[in-house]
Amino acid sequence: MSRDGDIGGFRTDPKPADDLETGAGLTPILDAIDIPVALIGGDCKIAGFNRPAADLFCLTASDVGQAPSRISGGVPDLEQVCAAAIADGTESRREIRNGDHWLLIRIVPYHGPDRQSGAVLSFSFQEAADISDRSHAELNANLLAAIVESSDDAIVSKNLDGIIMSWNRGAARLFGYTAAEAIGQSIALIIPPDRLEEEPKILERLKRGERVEHFETIRITKDGSRLNISLTISPVRDAHGRIVGASKVARDVTPRVRQQEALQAANAALERANADLQYFAYSASHDLQEPLRAVGVYAELLQRRFGNQLGPSGDEFIGHILEGARRLESLLRDLRLYMQVSTTDQSPTEEIDAGEVLAKTLLNLEVTIRESEASIESGPLPRVRMHEFQLEQLFQNLIGNAIRYRSELPPRIQIGATRTDEGWLFSVADNGIGIEPQFQEQIFGVFNRLHTGTETSGTGMGLAICKRILELLKGRIWVESELGKGATFYFTVPDGASALESSRCQGRIRFGQCP
Repeated sequence: MSRDGDIGGFRTDPKPADDLETGAGLTPILDAIDIPVALIGGDCKIAGFNRPAADLFCLTASDVGQAPSRISGGVPDLEQVCAAAIADGTESRREIRNGDHWLLIRIVPYHGPDRQSGAVLSFSFQEAADISDRSHAELNANLLAAIVESSDDAIVSKNLDGIIMSWNRGAARLFGYTAAEAIGQSIALIIPPDRLEEEPKILERLKRGERVEHFETIRITKDGSRLNISLTISPVRDAHGRIVGASKVARDVTPRVRQQEALQAANAALERANADLQYFAYSASHDLQEPLRAVGVYAELLQRRFGNQLGPSGDEFIGHILEGARRLESLLRDLRLYMQVSTTDQSPTEEIDAGEVLAKTLLNLEVTIRESEASIESGPLPRVRMHEFQLEQLFQNLIGNAIRYRSELPPRIQIGATRTDEGWLFSVADNGIGIEPQFQEQIFGVFNRLHTGTETSGTGMGLAICKRILELLKGRIWVESELGKGATFYFTVPDGASALESSRCQGRIRFGQCP
C-alpha cells in the first residue's frame, strides 16, 4: 500500500528501498503484505515493519527497538495494549480519528518457535461516516446483549433442527442448566416426554415465518421439576432474509397458574357450600312449617279450653308460645323469600312500570296503612328492567319499615325517582324515629334488628332481602338519617330503563287506595 502526501495527519511520503530497514528476522512475507504492518516483540518494542508501514509513518532502521507509540499516530497506551494482548493471547483494537478519517489499529498476538511471542499490528484507514455507522451498530448489539443477559426471563435461540445456540443467565436460573451444558443440545432437553409433539409443530410455524405468542405449556428443569411456562417464539433471519432459527422467551407463570387453580378450587367449594346451604334453608323453611303450625294450633286449643284454669301465669306462658310460633313462622317465610331472591339467576328481559308495582304493593299493605293512618305520596316513576317481584319486595319492605318504625305522629312517606349516571335513583323518605349513624350499615345484615320484638314486629330480614336483590342487579342501597328526624332510604337500579313515565299512582295516596 503506497500513499503520497498526508492522510488524516499521517506522513505518507514514500521512502527509497535502500533506506528501508525491516528489523532483524523480518521475512519477505511481511513485505508482500500490501497494508501497513508492524511487528512488536515480546518486550513490547518495535521488532520490524513492512514498506507500507514505513511509507505511512516515515520509519527507518533507527525506529526498531522503539516504543509502539512511534508508529501508532499518537496512541499513548499502545504499549500497554500490546503487552496485555501478548500476555492474554487475545486480539485487541484501537481507533484514532483525525478529520474525516479513522486509523484502525488491530493488535493480534502470536507465539512463535522457542516460546517466542509478540504481536502483529496492522493499520487501515476508513471514512468517519463508515466508522460511525459501525460503532452505532456495535453499540446496539452490545446493548441488546446486555439486556438479554440481564433479563429475568429465559431467552434462548435455536436453529431449525431444534439445537440450542444461545442460553442466557435467565435460562440458567429457570431451568438449572449452565450455558455450557445447554448449548449444542436439543431443545428437547427441557421438554417433558408428554409434550414432545409440540416442538415439530412450533418449528413448522417458524419456518413459515409465523410468530408464536404467549403459548402456555409445561417445561422441566434439570432436577425434574415441572414448570408452567409462557413462550413467545420469533423466527430469526440471516442477512439475506432466510429463516435460520428461532429466538424464544420463556416466562415462568407457575405462581399465577397455581393461584388460579387454588382460586378455582375455592370457588367450587364455595359453590358447593352455597348449594348445600340453600338446600338446607329451603328444606328447613318448608319442613318446619308443619310442626310449627301444630305447636301454634295446640297452644291456641290450650288457651281456649284451659286458659281460665291455669291462672295468670299459665295464660302468660301460652301467650309466649303463640308469639314464638308466629315469629318463627315469619322468620321461615322470610328465609324462604331470601333464598328465592338469592337463587334467581335469570336476568329480566322486559321493563316493568314502577308505578304499577307500587300500586300493587300499597294494596298488599292496605290494612297496615289504614290502621297506622299513614299518608304516602309518590311522584312520577320510571319503567325499569327488573323482575316485578323484586321491585315489589323493595317497596313492601321499605314502606313497611317506615310504618313499623314510626314516631308518635302518623307516618308520612314520600317516594320518588331521579335519573343519575348510575341509572335510576329511587328514594323512600319517612318521618319516623330515625337511625343513629353507627347502625346505618348494620341494619342491612341478615336477622339484624335494632329493636326487640316487644317494641316492634319484624324478623330483621327485610333490609337484607332488599340488599340482596340490588346486589344481583348490580345496584346498591343505603340510608341517610338522624335519630328522631326520620330516614330516607335510597336504592339504584342500573341502566336498562326507558324515559321517565307518569305513574298510575302519582300525587297523594292514602291507605293504599290508588285512583
